[in-house]
Amino acid sequence: MKLENSKISFGLGRNPSKNYYKIILVSKGLLPKELSAKFADQIQAGIFTGELGQSLNDELNKIIYIGIGDPEKISVRSIAQQFLGIGEKLRKWESVGLEIHLGSGLLKSLSTATLVYQIANSIDLGAFPLNVLAKDFKEKKSKFGPVTFLLEDSGSEKAAKAGLEKSKAVSKYINGARHISHLPANHFTPEEFVSRSKEIAKENKLKIIVFDEPQLKKEKMGGILSVCQGSDKKAKLIILEYTPAKPKTKKKLALIGKGLTFDSGGISIKPAQDMHEMKYDMCGAAAVIHAIGAIAELGIGVPVVAAIGVAENMPDAAAIKPGDVYTAHNGLTIEVQNTDAEGRLVLGDVLSYIGKKYKPDYMLDLATLTGAIIICLGHEAAGVMCNSDKLTALLDEASLSSDERTWNLPLWEEYGEELKSDIADMRNVAGRPGGSLSAAKFLERFVDKGIDWAHLDIAGTAWRKKASGTQIGNGPTGYGVRLLVDLAEKLEKLK
Repeated sequence: MKLENSKISFGLGRNPSKNYYKIILVSKGLLPKELSAKFADQIQAGIFTGELGQSLNDELNKIIYIGIGDPEKISVRSIAQQFLGIGEKLRKWESVGLEIHLGSGLLKSLSTATLVYQIANSIDLGAFPLNVLAKDFKEKKSKFGPVTFLLEDSGSEKAAKAGLEKSKAVSKYINGARHISHLPANHFTPEEFVSRSKEIAKENKLKIIVFDEPQLKKEKMGGILSVCQGSDKKAKLIILEYTPAKPKTKKKLALIGKGLTFDSGGISIKPAQDMHEMKYDMCGAAAVIHAIGAIAELGIGVPVVAAIGVAENMPDAAAIKPGDVYTAHNGLTIEVQNTDAEGRLVLGDVLSYIGKKYKPDYMLDLATLTGAIIICLGHEAAGVMCNSDKLTALLDEASLSSDERTWNLPLWEEYGEELKSDIADMRNVAGRPGGSLSAAKFLERFVDKGIDWAHLDIAGTAWRKKASGTQIGNGPTGYGVRLLVDLAEKLEKLK
């Protein structure tokens, strides 16, 4: 498959292009003298004061002034929101570049590396095209001028280069995740998931293993196999392995992703309204395979395995029926009372297999698992349910540095009590109250003892219909890639 990306050239120093805009960041109450002279009336009227979110265009001199508010309080999120919009404008301009001026000491709460990383990352995400199947897109693709950063403090150049290098890898893989997530189910099937995984493996010299139906049957992965019974698309288990050239820790990290390329709900069919959005039910798997790509490209010194269960959930005569019982990889028998609670069936098998085969120290799964998490947290944070205080703390730190928000929820035993079945070891649903938490308790039964494990329910953060936070508009966000990269960076510092 051909992956479209923004293909922006980022660098340091004066912009080599003749056609570019200068972008100058302005703190509240610290307006440049030339700005006060040129736009005295606008400033006196309070149209531009340097408040966060304000901007002022000097078209004659091709300068965009951007307000950043109080420099003591500037955050990753506020920077991202500003430059996502700039990136979107850049996509509409033909061969126009940017020269971004970063004044010495302008920002006191963000390091130079973080600032440059977030600005470059946000521009790249904003400029990335999603309408790749449109006739207009095929006939006219955006051409970008170079984007450069001009530093007043020459001592910050090394940090700025580090920020740019990180952004180059991370934004590429975030956009890769967004690209495949946005493709409809007839353009992105389990077979295409295999193809994209092979591309990532080839780019980074990763080991890749693909289980087709015969291997899934041999490994007794009844969960994955039961989900795909009603589809003519065969299920897959895809595993990518990254072994760093210079490992900095012996701790192993496993990343697990839910990859439902389409989820109709099966026999427990979903309502017709918004069912088209169920092409996004593979965002967890998209994030996982692209995160390991970014981790490998950055050379982070942590051994990582990424595994995704890929299937399509459709209703036909062969589909699994409510009340059917299957046997999972770990030997548990599961009564399927609702075929639309299928993601946990897939994840259970993958968690069990990876835990036994690779014995990771840390294991995380990402899944668009429950609508209940959206009722709980809206679209602003992923719900985290974790069996380890240490891993919870590491995720909290990664969430803050990446600005991919998480919120911790309990894993109390009471949330698993309603999973008891009168015919099998367990049923796959426990009723509406605490639905996200009982789903996590279901998954916990597939995690071997001694593994620090976290379940991230990303149903609210994986895609959205309107701009919010670090997502400029509707569609897939690529949530999880930045979070997992930052988590890996923190793990490599552990002994």
